[in-house]
Amino acid sequence: MPTPDGIMKKRNRRYVLPILAGLLTLAVAIPAFTEEKPPGRLTPQEISGAAALQEREEALAVKEKALAEKEKELAALNKEVDEKYTKLNALQEELKGQLGGAVKGQDQQFKNLIKVYSAMSPSKVAPLLDKMEDVEVAEILRAMKTEAVAKIIPKLGQDKAVRVSRLLGLP
Repeated sequence: MPTPDGIMKKRNRRYVLPILAGLLTLAVAIPAFTEEKPPGRLTPQEISGAAALQEREEALAVKEKALAEKEKELAALNKEVDEKYTKLNALQEELKGQLGGAVKGQDQQFKNLIKVYSAMSPSKVAPLLDKMEDVEVAEILRAMKTEAVAKIIPKLGQDKAVRVSRLLGLP
């Protein structure tokens, strides 16, 4: 029967030998991974890769510079557009004021014309209205009192009276 020390030695050998073999393998492999190339010696692939990278960086710098210039141009154009927009709005407001004055003047002239036609006899107004466009006649008659219109329409030419009456009937 083997002694207890002998059994232990066999068991230890079973574990120790694979561990030693693994350590030996590592001892051989580690220098292969840690081995460094001497400084200053690059492979042709590394040199071409570095050159390509430098070219890309230079191209990128050129594009960034062009982009910065375009941004400056765009900012200047935006400022110019804003200034022109402001001027345009000012002109538009000025024109609205002038147009409002002109419309008020025309409104006053139209009111005066209505007063004159209303003061005239229907037999004197009808020949004047016969010579005007139908739309103008309808606009004038709409502005007059109903009693005056009722007296003027029969004095118009028959065709003109029909056309104007149709226009007056439209909203």
